[in-house]
Amino acid sequence: MWAVLVCAVAAGFFWHRWQQTVLPFFDFFELGSMRLFARLWHRCTSNGRCPLPDNGPAIVVANHPNHVDPCFLLANSPRVVNFLHAREYYDVFLLRRLFRKIGCIPVGRDGGDGAGLRRALRRLQEGGIVGIFPEGDISLRQRGRPAKCGAAFLALHSRAPVFPAYIEGGPQRGNLIRDWLYPSRGARVYVGPQIDLADYRDQPMDRLLMGKVTDLFMERIAALRPSGRDKQQAKGEPRTRLQASPLPAARAG
Repeated sequence: MWAVLVCAVAAGFFWHRWQQTVLPFFDFFELGSMRLFARLWHRCTSNGRCPLPDNGPAIVVANHPNHVDPCFLLANSPRVVNFLHAREYYDVFLLRRLFRKIGCIPVGRDGGDGAGLRRALRRLQEGGIVGIFPEGDISLRQRGRPAKCGAAFLALHSRAPVFPAYIEGGPQRGNLIRDWLYPSRGARVYVGPQIDLADYRDQPMDRLLMGKVTDLFMERIAALRPSGRDKQQAKGEPRTRLQASPLPAARAG
């Protein structure tokens, strides 16, 4: 009896919160479940309120230390982020439909998947948020892997604002299932301010330009990494818990 009552109260609270947002129900459920999972299972924290815009297109570029990184970024976002997803993981039986439902965009790892980039560009033109890991694959090293130019291509063609993020900690078992299912000792997400691309917008689009913009993205991501001194100071300071962003305006009707 008590279990039924608790479930009913929780469902009522959940429904009430959704009614106060402008998000579709599935998007609200996705963000809420990712935030709860990241906080309770991986003890994920952040450096404060995410600066992503409440509406309109945006691009998030981040490092990629483990398989749960999309969850950590979603847990700190006020809106759903559509991630570029490695095709070999996307085309998995029974999971393909889920990935399609949550807005993942399948791409090849070689960086030459034009169809995937066109789908991502359309998503931005529709006002969505696209998340990209320029390194393409999991990288446990601080220096990371050589970055690909897909994020620069999308940023220059769409003119969408770009925000860097740095992910620290989290599971690093090197396996997709284990990273998701095994709890970790803690993860932290640092999201930085919008990257200024004004000096690059009107230049001729070529590989040299995209290389420069890609280097800028990786520099801004690395700049968010806390120094050893910052880590020592952080030990004596309370860590910011992941919290739902201020609710958007109430839905009409």
